[in-house]
Amino acid sequence: MAPSRIDVTKTLVNNTNAKWWKDPGMKKLNFMIVCVITAQMTCGYDEAVVGNFQAMKPWLKDMSYPDPSHIGLITTIIFVGGFIGSFPASPVADRYGRKAGMYIGSFFTLIGTIIQTTAFGYAQFMVGRCLLGVGISFTCIAGPSMVAELAHPRQRGTVLGFFNTFWYVGAIVAAWGSFGSGHMNNSWCWRIPSLIQGVAPCFLIAMLPFMPESPRWLLAKGKAEEARQVLAEYHANGTLDDELVLYEIEEINTALAIESRYAEVGWGVLWNTTANRKKMGVTISVFVLCLWCGQGVISYYFSPLLTSLNVTGTNQQTGINGGMQIWNFLVSIAGACLADRIGRRSLWLISLVAMICSNIGITITSAVFDRNGADAAAYMAIVFLFFYNAGFNIACNPLAYSYPTEILPYSMRTKGLAVMVAIGQALLIVSQYANPVAIAAIGWKYWLFFLGMLLLFLGLTLEELANLFEDDEGVKIMEKMEGIEPEFETVPVETEKKE
Repeated sequence: MAPSRIDVTKTLVNNTNAKWWKDPGMKKLNFMIVCVITAQMTCGYDEAVVGNFQAMKPWLKDMSYPDPSHIGLITTIIFVGGFIGSFPASPVADRYGRKAGMYIGSFFTLIGTIIQTTAFGYAQFMVGRCLLGVGISFTCIAGPSMVAELAHPRQRGTVLGFFNTFWYVGAIVAAWGSFGSGHMNNSWCWRIPSLIQGVAPCFLIAMLPFMPESPRWLLAKGKAEEARQVLAEYHANGTLDDELVLYEIEEINTALAIESRYAEVGWGVLWNTTANRKKMGVTISVFVLCLWCGQGVISYYFSPLLTSLNVTGTNQQTGINGGMQIWNFLVSIAGACLADRIGRRSLWLISLVAMICSNIGITITSAVFDRNGADAAAYMAIVFLFFYNAGFNIACNPLAYSYPTEILPYSMRTKGLAVMVAIGQALLIVSQYANPVAIAAIGWKYWLFFLGMLLLFLGLTLEELANLFEDDEGVKIMEKMEGIEPEFETVPVETEKKE
């Protein structure tokens, strides 16, 4: 019979409880990972709160009643900061450690929050948002790497999927915080939600001294004993000679030895072999799909969208947005849990089909409302906005960072994520500046552009997109990737006894 593939890490003796919530070391480890993941709350908080600001009259007054072009600049400037910060974030995380990257990112985020909260005009508000973007880029590059390299092998895929789901925890806090403060008739209606944005970086700065450094980074820097202590404490409850711990150390050292061949290549490691170009092809393709599928229009411009459907009250808009963020969070959690069960590709296909159907529904109902002003059409358009977000969050949210992080080996990880974030920020600069102008100019017809993008991605699977970067034929995307360290070893197992 044909051999099957098993995860060797599951066959090794490991001093942990099969149920992580009953294991002291894994409970402590998962708490540390949750602390790292809270950094992503800042990103989600920002996207939701900026959409709510646009429904607040005091904010509009303090910003000198910005037109659609200036609204686009306010939204876009955070991505300019993200683009600027994406490239120094990688060498910092590689040279000084994942924790250093998280420290710097949290510091910039906190400073940006203070400047934004105390803003008394358009210019100061823009400066604060730019610094927020710099900080977010550092945490988005160092964070997934730190999570992947700290997580227990049997939880790694699922835990990585949860990194981006915390985006919606921030969005929920922003939406309902804005709903509460939106009743105020002075500038504190938007300054309070802005100030709350500083809670996550303050919490992370306070917790980082108690967190372990990445064992892979420690081994790469020759700190073998410290790396062994970290793995033993969190993966085996302090047992230094645990089989899994010894296996992980050997696995990491073997991968580092292979990757040392590219140590002097620097950034060229991203494209110096066919296999590495394939990995970067997948990494970039995943992020382009996540950013140009139309969901960003809903997130950042929810208020103008509702206004175009004649839903204009501050309470109505912030209330609907609050419900939307809870819905998004629940669906993203479901996606993170399903990734290992049904596979990444199946999840992507479900996501694309759902977004295409929802896009068609939004386009039709918005067009009907635009023609005759029917309330039923407006309500149905809002329902389809919820379905659109569900389609996005079932795959694009949990897999946006976890999938690239899984396929990029240590030598490429932060560099690859830096390129991914930089390209993503560049795309967002273009799209988010254009979005409010397009919504104001052509309304519902703008959805047709995203429908075309979704159909394009549906016609090109992730594997086919990666093949655009191939130099040879017949090599599958996840096989024969020179230099990648496996997260587990595969061994043949006979499924039937031979007589």
